[in-house]
Amino acid sequence: MPRRCGETRIIAGDPSLKRGAQDDSVEDAKPVYRIEIMNSKTNLINLRHQLRRVRTIVVKVGTKVLMQPDGSVATDVLKELVKSVATLRMSGRRVLLVASGAIGIGAKRLSVSPGMVPVCAAAGQSALTALYHVEFGNLGIAAAQVLVTDEDFTEPERHRRLCDTLNYLTRLGVVPIINENHLATHSPDAKMDDRVFSENDMLASLVASATRADLLVLLTDVDGVYTEHPAEAQAALISEIAGTGQEIGLNEQVSELGRGGIRAKLLAAAHAIESTRLFAVIANGRTPEVLEQIVRGQQIGTLIAPAEVQ
Repeated sequence: MPRRCGETRIIAGDPSLKRGAQDDSVEDAKPVYRIEIMNSKTNLINLRHQLRRVRTIVVKVGTKVLMQPDGSVATDVLKELVKSVATLRMSGRRVLLVASGAIGIGAKRLSVSPGMVPVCAAAGQSALTALYHVEFGNLGIAAAQVLVTDEDFTEPERHRRLCDTLNYLTRLGVVPIINENHLATHSPDAKMDDRVFSENDMLASLVASATRADLLVLLTDVDGVYTEHPAEAQAALISEIAGTGQEIGLNEQVSELGRGGIRAKLLAAAHAIESTRLFAVIANGRTPEVLEQIVRGQQIGTLIAPAEVQ
């Protein structure tokens, strides 16, 4: 099992710090891949406490959080996440949900390859949204489906309409359920190289910027960013990554820590921090009350913070 390293802190913008650093004052420390080890948890605790004040939160639920290995929906996980979102909403916070999983659901229902993206999304999007509608409705909270394309973020008039719609919905207490309009973005004449976003981590980042969110939460199936692959015995969970968005996005050490889907999440967090100066947290979506723990300032997941709050 990977060990938790609660005092590990990466300072993304300091090129003088080398990997493999080790601080003898940290009990049972091992020479793992990191940039700096903090002697005290004080700064980490102070940063975490700032999460108690966030008012607008964008939550992205990854496909691996919601889907079972056989392609079915983990309804118990979905219900718990909906309860957590509802708790945040009823505490007076605005919450926007970026929901992955539609393509997987559609592929399962139609017994076709998930590579048939528009077809799978068409079948899965309505089913996924219906599940959220039912669960939020059971808790007395309205939800609204919002499908977007790149143009909603690049064309000024469309961007203004999107922002106005999202802001109005959240003022009404509605939880927007946001996803990509795959039928439009995966058309035969679509230029994939020119995409503003091609996956939901970056979509969540764009939504966070558009709504001037205070917190971006990226939920996945691991506990956060690790010093090595989580399956490795010496892997340690990184509690905090701090720096400017550009430093986090371009830093070689941080880049090498972000393997597979985690790299996309780090880039999405870096983008949001650069444009909005918000906080971001990468955490395990299957942890009970994960969202409540985050906004209570508890030690969970990897906190990614802008440099100016250090």
